[in-house]
Amino acid sequence: MAIVKTEAVILKCDNYKETSKIVTFYSRSFGKLRGIAKGVRSTKSKWGGALQSLSYLNIILYLKENRTLHLISGADYVNSLRNIHSDYDKLETSFRIVELINKTTADRQENHELFDLLTNTLVYLDNATKNYVNLLFNFEFKLLRLLGFGVDSEDLFKETIAIPAQNQYFYNSRLNPGDVKTIKLLLEGNYNSLMSLNISKLQEKAIDNFFENYFRTHFDHIGYLKTKKVFESKEMFI
Repeated sequence: MAIVKTEAVILKCDNYKETSKIVTFYSRSFGKLRGIAKGVRSTKSKWGGALQSLSYLNIILYLKENRTLHLISGADYVNSLRNIHSDYDKLETSFRIVELINKTTADRQENHELFDLLTNTLVYLDNATKNYVNLLFNFEFKLLRLLGFGVDSEDLFKETIAIPAQNQYFYNSRLNPGDVKTIKLLLEGNYNSLMSLNISKLQEKAIDNFFENYFRTHFDHIGYLKTKKVFESKEMFI
């Protein structure tokens, strides 16, 4: 057992028993891990409040080989991402990003490029003032490349592989040349050009459907993203 400290982004938190939490996080040094933070829901905890979904932290933990659950002993903010937590649209975009990380990565597979993509995207989003969905699409494109499922330019003109008909959330999406041009601009532009690109609602839906189908085609277990369903139904505010 070793005591280690690593930067990490919290992907998911679940309450455990009366005062503890089980936390899923993506770390710079070890990839995706799960840890238990004992007693952090107690009012006496000095650092437990930092263990929230979308937190960008330094985490101290007791790392045990061949274990799937590690003991978290401390945490402090690298970046509070305060603007994300106070903006509904930024929250939706951020939760979709971390859910994709959670559903497409395996445990204990270190990937510094993926960690940098995740944290840079969240920091850019925290500082953004408009066109948040542009960062989501840029993130999805780059995530697919890093995971070995990069989108070939020819694929952008093809109808995506059909999802089974019993899936009620299936979209039969096809991109037109204008959509493809927009996607290439989203991928290739620098941050300033990326955030200044205005996408119509019709294009946004087409591109979103394309990525949704592409992920489900290449990751059998991914299903329909829970975050999207929750935010569309406003369930989190009922």
